[in-house]
Formats: sequence, C-alpha cells, structure tokens
Amino acid sequence: MRVDVTVVDEISEALVARVVRARARLARAAGSADLPGIAAALDELEDAYSSARRSGVVIPRPDLPKEEAQS
Repeated sequence: MRVDVTVVDEISEALVARVVRARARLARAAGSADLPGIAAALDELEDAYSSARRSGVVIPRPDLPKEEAQS
C-alpha cells in the first residue's frame, strides 16, 4: 500500500493547527474569566490532543513566556 506523504503532512498540519487554535481559545477565555468558555475551550483542547495522539502526530510544546523560560 502506498501512502501519500502530502496528505499525511496536511493532516498533521491540520491537527497541530487545531491544537494551536484551542490553546489560543483557552488563553482568551482564561484571560476574561469566562468559566463556560474555559470549560468549552478545555474540552476542545482535550479533543484536539486526543485526535493528534490517535493519528500519531506529536504536538510541539507551546513557546514559554520569557519570564518562565529564564527561570
């Protein structure tokens, strides 16, 4: 069976992008203390990570803020 690497790369990129969007949504919700928004964002982030794991896609860690990276 031949695997189309382009399709695999596109799927991987889409899964990574989904996690990045979910992280951003969670950050926005947390910043505004929107509890229902935080719950929904956490659910989406968990689902996005789960989809990536099932597909064998490794999600890169988010960049650390400068103050955390220096400690």
